[in-house]
Amino acid sequence: MSQPGIQQSQRQVQGLVLTPQLRQSLRILQVPATELRQVVGEELAANPLLEEVEPAAAPEAPPPAEEPDSGPPEELRVGDEDFEALKRMKEDWDDSYYEEVRSQGYTAEDEERRRHQMDSLTGDASLGEHLMEQARLATSDPELLQAFAALAESLDERGFLEEDLSTLALARGLDYGRLREAHALMLGFDPTGIGARDLRECYLAQLRAEGAAPTPATRLVEEAWEPLMERRLDVVAQRLGYDGETLRAALADLARLETVPARRFRRDDNRAVTPDVVVARAEDGGWKVTLDDRHVPRLRIAPAYKDMLAGRALSEADRAYILERMRQGRFLIGAIEERQRTLERLTRVLLERQADFFASGPASLRPLTMAEVAAELGVHETTVSRAASGKWMLTPWGLREFRSFFSSGVATAEGGAVAASGVQEIIADILARENPGDPLSDEAITAKLRERGLRIARRTVAKYRDALGLPPAHLRRRKD
Repeated sequence: MSQPGIQQSQRQVQGLVLTPQLRQSLRILQVPATELRQVVGEELAANPLLEEVEPAAAPEAPPPAEEPDSGPPEELRVGDEDFEALKRMKEDWDDSYYEEVRSQGYTAEDEERRRHQMDSLTGDASLGEHLMEQARLATSDPELLQAFAALAESLDERGFLEEDLSTLALARGLDYGRLREAHALMLGFDPTGIGARDLRECYLAQLRAEGAAPTPATRLVEEAWEPLMERRLDVVAQRLGYDGETLRAALADLARLETVPARRFRRDDNRAVTPDVVVARAEDGGWKVTLDDRHVPRLRIAPAYKDMLAGRALSEADRAYILERMRQGRFLIGAIEERQRTLERLTRVLLERQADFFASGPASLRPLTMAEVAAELGVHETTVSRAASGKWMLTPWGLREFRSFFSSGVATAEGGAVAASGVQEIIADILARENPGDPLSDEAITAKLRERGLRIARRTVAKYRDALGLPPAHLRRRKD
């Protein structure tokens, strides 16, 4: 019988290699336009063969050099076919790798680790990636991992769960019990309270993570939440039997808790935003898509180095160095061009799939997933995710982030669906028209939404109202 312990072994497998050039192309695709110049600047500093063409000038096409008698080096023929080969490698890596190596002993867990590695290549890990890494450490059950993935995809920008668990289970075809189990575990993930359905659940997750024994702050949230939210501290103190000092200490404990679990994964919003794409009405009534290229550097290989290669005075080491730098430069130029093409194609698909939004406004946003768009573009879902990350579009309805076009949906009476963000816009419109002296309760808002054909639970209405930063009815009431 073998002794338990850590063992080291070697094995040889056949698989695809994620080359530095492919890593670079993925990074170029993901960064927003305002950061692209910085990334390219690093490459310009490292590659003396690259030079930037002034924006006002068109890229020059140097005249072909006369070939020496022996012919130019074969390595000079670095062109689009090389970049296309990298693209094919990326798609193969995304779609075919598991099938290729499965026969050599790879498991679904190995594939999950591989996909996490690929998705984390550019920039810091996203919230979803961070959560799925913890999920894979917590369990190897495929059904439970699927539930974790559904929960992670349904979080809003604050880190709260957008949908009821029962609704999410029905929409994703998941077992409700396993989804509840995954949700209970996720509340204890880092950051603590992530996946909470409301602020109360978020607070409780953080308080319980600090210790099993109930504290005054825990009782405050568990037993007196409603009067606490109504700021009726006298009722809170009477219900819990707290004196003034105990109540103040409990409130101080609550004040230090995190109200936005996903805060550290959110980008700093206090920054200038430059649209990557502008969508406007064309003269013929259609839509015109214009890519903002002001922050996209235009590069070329310096002609002087091509002339040097055509001569015979270089040593073998110098020639090899120039050829390698030339190849790297061509890949960078191709990656930038591919980034722009992908962004334009993505915009045109969104124009088609979210036509009601562009015609009528945010309330008409439809449910849309990245998987659907990826299938239409013929790329992997992670490519769409990277292309949409940090990118902004200037629309007739203002500046919107690309990711805002992807959202879960709420069913309508006609059998259709409206995006969750669109429902929030409708709720905001309803509350903007309410009587300040007699504000609408969440139940009344629910009834008005049903009049518009939207089937939505009162609890979900309360969650969307909170997301809009609007207090409950009794706190919105104003006396004349």
